[in-house]
Amino acid sequence: MKTRHRLALGLSTAGLAGLVLGAVPAGAHIHAEPHEVPAGASSIVSFTTGHGCDGSPTNEIRIRIPEPIVSASPQWMAGWDAEKTMEALDEPVEQAHGDPLTERVAEITFTAQPGNELPDGQRGVYTITFTAPDTPGESLVFPVVQGCVEGESAWIEETVEGEDEPEMPAPIVTIGEASGGGHGEEPADDGDTATADDGEEAPATTEAASDDDGDDSDDGGSDGMAIAALALGAVGLATGGAALAQTRRKD
Repeated sequence: MKTRHRLALGLSTAGLAGLVLGAVPAGAHIHAEPHEVPAGASSIVSFTTGHGCDGSPTNEIRIRIPEPIVSASPQWMAGWDAEKTMEALDEPVEQAHGDPLTERVAEITFTAQPGNELPDGQRGVYTITFTAPDTPGESLVFPVVQGCVEGESAWIEETVEGEDEPEMPAPIVTIGEASGGGHGEEPADDGDTATADDGEEAPATTEAASDDDGDDSDDGGSDGMAIAALALGAVGLATGGAALAQTRRKD
């Protein structure tokens, strides 16, 4: 990890005030969306900025990945480069497939390419993917340092329950209950079968049976129309023959 990253993101809460350069508008924090992700599942989370550093354009976003997360990746963003910073794990982590992991993604950095800096007052969205730990009810804190052409803002202060929100809070994502149909679970109902009110499975051919009944009704209607058409044709022939006979008499 780069030294300046370690200095920016590794400070204790007591030393955070000195990192904030310039005034920050109230209610203009960096937010994580969604606020909750399912336990043990692959999730997509976006970090949103709405301003620069005291009017200066944003040219870098550094997101510290919480230690319970081993693997994370940035989502491609037009006009910006993305880089992962790795760090060694104290103990290897077994994987379902492949060799054990000996290092984790500690930080993801988005850097603006020349001419693509985000102007102050415009909304920027920086997205990452990761697999949430299987620990429902716990929170994941993502300290973020927002670098600008002039200065930076460190959104890394811890939010303590029951206390006032700090001036520069780090984004938080809560781990919810595991969702159904995940890896290694039974697949969710795909709609091929319907469930009756008594909990028993109703046959999937209910709709097809209705269509068959409708076909029988249509056949009966078609037969009736055919008979009517034949009768009208016979009347037409009789009328035409009478007219022809009358014409010949006149001749």
